[in-house]
Amino acid sequence: MNFKHALSIAVVSAVAGAFAGGAYVAHRAPAVPTRDAKPPAAETDANAHRANGAQPHSPYPDYLSLGGDAPVSFESLRQRASRDPAFLQSLLQRFRNETDPAARGELLSLLNAVSGEEVLRFALSLSASTRAQDERDGLALLSAYSMDRAEVRQTLLAKLEQGGDPQRRTELVAMLTPATLPSEDAAPVVAQLAALARDPDPALRAQAVLQLAQWDDSEQTEDLLHRAILDPSAPVRASAIAGVQGSRLRSDRLKEALLDIAADPASSAADRGAATFALQDFRLNRAEYGIWRRAQAQADADSGEGG
Repeated sequence: MNFKHALSIAVVSAVAGAFAGGAYVAHRAPAVPTRDAKPPAAETDANAHRANGAQPHSPYPDYLSLGGDAPVSFESLRQRASRDPAFLQSLLQRFRNETDPAARGELLSLLNAVSGEEVLRFALSLSASTRAQDERDGLALLSAYSMDRAEVRQTLLAKLEQGGDPQRRTELVAMLTPATLPSEDAAPVVAQLAALARDPDPALRAQAVLQLAQWDDSEQTEDLLHRAILDPSAPVRASAIAGVQGSRLRSDRLKEALLDIAADPASSAADRGAATFALQDFRLNRAEYGIWRRAQAQADADSGEGG
């Protein structure tokens, strides 16, 4: 598995977010409470929290009410759970018994932020449940862990091998974020993604292509990216182009396919713009450079019209 440049990863991650829709974590989003109307004491805690260097754009709420209790600082709860095993166990038990959806959502966010070995074991047990909601919550917790954890990787692969609903499998694929692994450990992930990159469902195909380009730079992946650039599905084409940008794969036929899209007025403005952007990383001869310059000018014009 290759290291990627930060810019390339940013491009690929943006496309992944567009297609995956937040994966399993998205299913708990409605349960996160809003941040309005905090009591004066809560505002004081918020100022102290910010003074301690908290990030202004945290994905977590500032406060938790846990089903109607007085609001408590999320960060204070996270820190306590991280250092107090007994308190963490009480949160895990409360989550098992909680029936209120809002409180479950808050607890899920908190446990996700705490992570650690205890939460991992809890997440694995939930994800193995035959109860759909438990499985979904377990997978949401597993999203906090790297794919270099064999148990996390194997859980996701096993669920993908079960087949089933394409949307569910698309969300599972979105969780297979790249990690630095021995090639023997990465091989099952690459094989699964390569198979799914040929799936009849375009959304699943798009997500698999995007992830595969980050995991592998073999001839097989180059071939799949080339096929995907020519795919009739717009999301698959967009994923393939972003996948090229986010990988170190550079071949003449990938370049030719991108040039064809960039120069074709029948291509969508989105496809032309993405192809033009990706071509910046290819060596271009004088004729190819001329095509790219014209495509870049058109992309700029399209962008101006859209603004």
